[in-house]
Amino acid sequence: MVSSYAREPFAKMTALPDNLIETPHTYAGRGQHLDVLDEILRSLRLTGGVVIDAEFSGDYCVRAEFTPNHCAPWFAMPKTLISYHYVRSGQTTVLVDGMPPVTLGPGSIVILPRNDPHRLASDPAVEPYDVHKISWVTEEGVHRVSLGTEGDKTLVWCGFLGADESANHPLIEALPPMLTLSAASEQAEWVESSLRFLSAGNPPPDMVARLAELFLAQAIREYVDHLPPSSKGWLSGLTDAAVSKALSIIHNRYAEDLDVEMLAREAGVSRTVLGERFAELLNESPMRYCAQWRMRMARHMLLDGPQSTANVAYAVGFNSEAAFNRAFKREFGVPPATWKRETEEGSRPSQGETPADDPNPRQLVVSGTPTTVNWISRSLGEFLDANHELMIQLDPNPNPVSFEDDAVDCAIRFGENPPPGLAIEELFRLEFTPMCSPEFLRAHPEIRTPDDLRNVSRITPNDPWWEIWWRHFGLERPEGNARSVDMGAQMLDAAAAVGGRGVALLTPLFWREELAEGRLVRALPYLIDGGGTYWLIYPKERAEWPKIRRFSEWLRALCEKAKQGPEAAPGLKGLSDDGGRRTANAVS
Repeated sequence: MVSSYAREPFAKMTALPDNLIETPHTYAGRGQHLDVLDEILRSLRLTGGVVIDAEFSGDYCVRAEFTPNHCAPWFAMPKTLISYHYVRSGQTTVLVDGMPPVTLGPGSIVILPRNDPHRLASDPAVEPYDVHKISWVTEEGVHRVSLGTEGDKTLVWCGFLGADESANHPLIEALPPMLTLSAASEQAEWVESSLRFLSAGNPPPDMVARLAELFLAQAIREYVDHLPPSSKGWLSGLTDAAVSKALSIIHNRYAEDLDVEMLAREAGVSRTVLGERFAELLNESPMRYCAQWRMRMARHMLLDGPQSTANVAYAVGFNSEAAFNRAFKREFGVPPATWKRETEEGSRPSQGETPADDPNPRQLVVSGTPTTVNWISRSLGEFLDANHELMIQLDPNPNPVSFEDDAVDCAIRFGENPPPGLAIEELFRLEFTPMCSPEFLRAHPEIRTPDDLRNVSRITPNDPWWEIWWRHFGLERPEGNARSVDMGAQMLDAAAAVGGRGVALLTPLFWREELAEGRLVRALPYLIDGGGTYWLIYPKERAEWPKIRRFSEWLRALCEKAKQGPEAAPGLKGLSDDGGRRTANAVS
């Protein structure tokens, strides 16, 4: 998704949730089948769409399924759309053909895994409206829907996910047309704060996908957990100890030389029993499932980078490129090289040499990681005020950029070394430090040394930065399952820290505003090198483009200002100096 900005109106691209707490699966008992479900969800390659703020009142009925037209502003029509609706207040009835109506109250979510035609209504007898006739986008970039007569109000957030798999994917196919999830009080708080964050403008699509995926996963888990023991079918396989163990091995070790005997041995059953359970629950053999999973992973690898067919073949468990080519053609109808070329040609503009002359001097497209885009967007109004004639688009994208293939003018990227062959401008060295909310720090006065962080809630404890933290101070990595929140992106880590959910390792430069306002504080006076530098990069032929020069000057000034650190907020000590590092600590 590319988010567009003109001088008027201007809105922040993202804002932090008021109180982003643990994700829903924190409260569910996790087992082998839940881990397998996580792996399968990741394989769907979910992409996020807009979250729509809907207000209904009195008598109303709206056809609420999403269409290709809804997807067009954010991404190409995916193979499968998954839609969802969260009731903030009031109540609404969800109607899906062939299923009994379901009435939802505050804190409830309905998910439609295949985006089946459905209606939201106060009364099924009311004549339905098409959603596109009653929707609009505000000047602040918020998408709204309003319908109804005079009467009690119902507030709903609506959104969709795109999946890179067709509706005949075994997981999607096995789910019912409609899933409902009634959030407990703590879960409702998490969901509402997250969706408020998503609805307030144009957040990066991977953030939308990540947050929506969490409650989609929770709804599926609850559905699976409540299946009767006698249930048959693909989802029941997730609750079978032997089958779920074999699935986990296939998902994580598909590059190895797997066979039925090894799968059965590690699953603790005989080959015959494992084969029978796969046939009964998944309607296919273990090795047929393994072959399909390898092809799914191969397809992702072919699209994700410049890997050769031979490298992909060995990466997914084939001993020869020829055998891989034959297997891939059986699955997709064409050899892998042909499939990759045809897929790429169908999803990108025509290629050509990077032009020396600027074809769009009044439009600037900047690619950046989601966290850097969020940071830049907070101050972008200053740049637009000084460049009235220029329209800027921010493209939140963590992947490597190709200036020949991607429609971007310049990019902000991180690395140990600058990429070769491009014009390079160093912005800042990446550093990190433990941060938390003032309330969390006051509640944990025992935090006085680096080792004390092992005994408190840590946000995204599997982040490689935590490993660097322990190693830097000569400490052993904590063992066991300490209370933690796993968010998976610095934007979300910061949101969880602001919400008081623990200590996150964050880059102070990105969170200067939160530090200045006292929503975040430094838990300890240490700043650790993150192992790389942020660069502004662009083709050398574009070095004299006026729009890039103006953006470069503004961006470098923004970086220098951020490096100075925030002014102390009320309730905080003034900035202190610790070996040349500027720090801020909360007072009791």
